[in-house]
Amino acid sequence: MRPRLKNVAWQRVGDDLHLVYDLRDRLIVTDPGGQVEKLLALLREGGRTVSELAGDLALPVQDVLGAIEALDAERLLEDGDRLGILDAAEAERHFSNLAFFESFGTLTRSREDLQRRMRESHVLVLGTGGLNSNTIPHLSGLGVGRMTLVDRDTVDVRNFARQYLYRWEDLGARKVERAAEWVHAFDPAIKVQAIDTGIESAEQLAELLDETRPDVVASGIDQPKEVDLWVNAACVGHGVPFVRGGITVTKGIVWSVAPGESACRACVPADPTRPEGHADPDEPALSAEIAAARLFYSRPQPNRGIGPVAGLLGALGAFEVLRYLTGFEPPAYAGRPLTIDFAGACAMSQVEWSRNPECATCGRS
Repeated sequence: MRPRLKNVAWQRVGDDLHLVYDLRDRLIVTDPGGQVEKLLALLREGGRTVSELAGDLALPVQDVLGAIEALDAERLLEDGDRLGILDAAEAERHFSNLAFFESFGTLTRSREDLQRRMRESHVLVLGTGGLNSNTIPHLSGLGVGRMTLVDRDTVDVRNFARQYLYRWEDLGARKVERAAEWVHAFDPAIKVQAIDTGIESAEQLAELLDETRPDVVASGIDQPKEVDLWVNAACVGHGVPFVRGGITVTKGIVWSVAPGESACRACVPADPTRPEGHADPDEPALSAEIAAARLFYSRPQPNRGIGPVAGLLGALGAFEVLRYLTGFEPPAYAGRPLTIDFAGACAMSQVEWSRNPECATCGRS
């Protein structure tokens, strides 16, 4: 291990050093003898082991190791031995991604480790329409190594309010083929497979997961209305996390399921996708919610997903996929759906799904 200091600036004020990496944080270290500042200078140069740092500073190894551990706890260090694993072309391609990942690098995982996880990952994308036509470009930009795209529709005039993967000349073309062509044209290094089919059952999805073996599923399909429960059952059964986004009139939602860790979609007692499948509960509030859902789903629902709506939900979904693939931070919406109020200045809120230990889908996970 050769600790290297991140892009940290510091200033001496009397006996104190003021360190800044991110404007949201400031670290003040008392350093009357100047040894910490000398250590910071050596760490900025990089290339030294802890023993070599101790020798240059004429300090016990344990003292230097303690200082290294303290700086690493503040996420100010990376292991220089974990840098340089990407070739020059790949580092240039992912320059901004690496700059972002630097903030989350530590001595045990560098920014390049996180980028490599993206390169080695596989995302199964269900639907290439409104939501995922915005998610797919984000995943491509992040450098996901492989994508399997599934859709059964053709490009339609109505799509152009929000689906920017497609061009006017694509009218009537198969969406999934055009989406795969877009990915390949954007970055030929991404392996992309197009599957032109609809989703008809949980069993079909289970077979698809068996065949493709993705690391994460990004779901953006809303028909038939049982499809969320089908995706949920297949992903929980295979231990594969999945991310979902959607809109109901003036509210957007993004949620995910971490199998074996979070509540799953089937744990939710008042399931708005299948209100007819639930008896009226004793709680008046839930009974009213299910009654309202029955009324809501009894009439046709036009797609209200304008570009900014689909763009915002697609970006938030891509961020959640990124969390699962790299682990740079824990999933934010696993069993904790994020709701965006498009009739209330895009105010955001979260609620917690209660995990049901008797859930037929995840109770034994």
